[in-house]
Amino acid sequence: MFGENKSYGLEKMMNTKGKTLIKKAVAVITLSAFLISLTACGSGKQTITDADGNTIEVTTQDRNSESVVDKYKKTVEQSQYMMHALGGMNGKTYINSLDGLKMTYEAGYRLFEGDVCFTSDDVLVMAHSGKDNVWSEADWNERIGVAYPFKDENGEELTESDMDFFRKNGYSFENHTCSYDSFMSFRIQGEYKATSFAEVVDFMSKHDDMYLMVDAGNRSYESTKKLYEMIVEACGNNPLILDRLIAGGQTTDMMKAVKETYDFPILNMYYAADDVREESIYTTDQFIQYCKDNQIISFSTAKETYNETVGAELKKGGLISYVFTVDSFEEADLMRSYGADIIGTNFLW
Repeated sequence: MFGENKSYGLEKMMNTKGKTLIKKAVAVITLSAFLISLTACGSGKQTITDADGNTIEVTTQDRNSESVVDKYKKTVEQSQYMMHALGGMNGKTYINSLDGLKMTYEAGYRLFEGDVCFTSDDVLVMAHSGKDNVWSEADWNERIGVAYPFKDENGEELTESDMDFFRKNGYSFENHTCSYDSFMSFRIQGEYKATSFAEVVDFMSKHDDMYLMVDAGNRSYESTKKLYEMIVEACGNNPLILDRLIAGGQTTDMMKAVKETYDFPILNMYYAADDVREESIYTTDQFIQYCKDNQIISFSTAKETYNETVGAELKKGGLISYVFTVDSFEEADLMRSYGADIIGTNFLW
């Protein structure tokens, strides 16, 4: 199995590129490889950037979705863990950094989960967000590791003049986000490289055996649609990358937006806690049926929600199960005894 006997290690990773990586992530893939591995939604025309940076229009062929899914399932069968937020290091979580991705990939892991959101100037970055792309105080203070900038040192709301200053410098008071340039200047939790989604796409283009579960947080239909349209664009509309994204959401509205944006072959839905799960998918039978009707092949859930009864009932649906976030081997064994296929973890690598 991937990375089963690997231990912790920490090495500083070299800084990588900025916004231009969106194009470069696609440019490294040649047209010939594209034609061999093409996975598109039916027949039609699609453009791709070749290795020389030329934009070429090609006629797509029907995707062999079974082959794509079978390859993914084989990776799942050979794995026990998915790296939460691209992997934790030194006791720190929610890093979402290329530093962690490189380290855990080199340790042998191939399944990754990462938080994806967008900055105030609409560039995708790897960072946790709250409802509809709002960055909370906890997101700033604890996860990014930068002092929440929308209150003064006494915890008071900033004045209008302060707000004008921040707005001029790329901060959004609506979503409490910052500009791409500001975000990329941070050291996550004082130590790790801030990472753009483009850099992850670049990494995926060079490592064609890794999969990324997109954690979009909790979003409306409109916010989900915007995010996934940006994701498809950031991937250069390239199936060689898009078909290795484990795409999905927490609600039926989010799933609808995802499916309407791109024909992702690997779809995942979050199985929410009893007090917030939608009425239409409340029972395990309803949830399983919804997944079958919408070609969803896996679900993720919190360890607090997943128990012996839930595990046994959902197992009947034939869905791949991801349980988050577990950081002890004893608890991982317990979740597996309930039926979990993959354990989402920060530190069990």
